[in-house]
Amino acid sequence: MSTRANVQSTEAIEAVRTALLSFVDQVGDALVMLETEMRRVQDWLEHDRPRFWKTQIRLATDQVNEAQAALHRCLMFPVGTERPSCHEERMELKKSQARLAYCHGKAERVRHWMRNLQHEIFEYEGRISQLVRLVELDAPRAIGVLERILRRIEEYRAVRAGSAAAAYNDLALAKEIWPDDKDSVPLAPPVPEAAIRATPVAPDVGTLAEPVAPNASAGEQEPTEG
Repeated sequence: MSTRANVQSTEAIEAVRTALLSFVDQVGDALVMLETEMRRVQDWLEHDRPRFWKTQIRLATDQVNEAQAALHRCLMFPVGTERPSCHEERMELKKSQARLAYCHGKAERVRHWMRNLQHEIFEYEGRISQLVRLVELDAPRAIGVLERILRRIEEYRAVRAGSAAAAYNDLALAKEIWPDDKDSVPLAPPVPEAAIRATPVAPDVGTLAEPVAPNASAGEQEPTEG
């Protein structure tokens, strides 16, 4: 059973549509900002840091080689009969070796955080997918529905204002607004009046009289036994 729509004002519908548009814009901008920042960190961690620490490891290795060579030269030239201590060369070698170990540790930490970041990005994309679907599909679809409702209401008002007869006839009004609605159920075509008249009518069984057996005439009597 259909009911009439009692729409007093379209301001509420327009307010909801405007709020949805604002929601889509704000959330869309926030998602783009998050995506940009996430990709920036990913690029920094996967490309910039590995390249930087690879360079630092090469420089630290060169420093270790230089310190070892300096210590070897120092030990080759004793002072008189005493073996040189080469304290400065030993300290420089220890410092360069510590620097090389530090660089290797940082490179390993970078690889560790790369694995963690990839896992976190995968988790984030899985959790944010519902919000992305809401912003990209559901909200625009709802906005489109509200716009169609507003358009139909305006058409409804225009038809009521232009046709006094349709203003009191809901069926005629619906036909004027939606003349070719594909979703409506097609009605069966009317039966021609000539076909109705030509159709034979079956007799009613209840009105047929039962057959009556022939009775003997009034002057005839059945013979009786004497």
